[in-house]
Amino acid sequence: MLALERQKIILEYVASNGVITTKHLSELTGASLATLRRDLNLLDSQGLLKKTHGGAQRIESRAAALSGSSMVLEFDPFIEYKDAIAKKAAESINCEDIVFVGAGMTCNLLCKYLNESGKDNITIVTTNITGAMEMAPNSDITTLLLGGTVHAGVNHVETLDEYTIRTLDKLYFNKVFITVDGIDLNYGYSIINRAQLPLYSYLIQNTRQSYLLANEGKFDKRTFTFFCGLEEISNVITNACVDSKYLFYYKEHGIHVLTV
Repeated sequence: MLALERQKIILEYVASNGVITTKHLSELTGASLATLRRDLNLLDSQGLLKKTHGGAQRIESRAAALSGSSMVLEFDPFIEYKDAIAKKAAESINCEDIVFVGAGMTCNLLCKYLNESGKDNITIVTTNITGAMEMAPNSDITTLLLGGTVHAGVNHVETLDEYTIRTLDKLYFNKVFITVDGIDLNYGYSIINRAQLPLYSYLIQNTRQSYLLANEGKFDKRTFTFFCGLEEISNVITNACVDSKYLFYYKEHGIHVLTV
């Protein structure tokens, strides 16, 4: 892998997750620790991230509080879009549904709106510790947090490892809600953290209705790990301003699209 490709992966991961260790970077890129330290030194010198002992972290920008939420959010230019998508996604969940909710800011906000919805007799299964905490006080929602190694991102904390998926063969879901890091008309859906791949692949193949929550910043973008083709997720909730070529593709392939 070329140095520029490695550095792009590093910056995309840090931008999405806040922190990264050199050990995890080695798993993501296949590069040696010595090579990655040189990459981090270069990126630090360019002011693109902050090198830390054993890894790197995002250079923090201003923080903003989302009105009515217990979450404190890092500045995000797409936060209004994510908030609208999450609100629409919450409308798609009904009483008596058994739902899997993934990690990330949009999924955090989905949990917030579910907590405020007044709906009852809903079971939520998740790896998203942040989202689970949003719903924990609500006795009308049963929340099951899957186990695994804890990963801390900028605006979420997630449990995930190779053992997480072993629990799922005994669970059934009406609906699954996830996000991705990149959407490309030819490449399909892609993610930065390849540790999510076995879990998300299992979910979309074994759930009645799968939903992708995708703000406009995810489109025309490829990230490190190919996840699946655009036709493999049956429902997409996104912004109305998304390039029409994607909306046309979804219509041609029978994908149900909700826009906000």
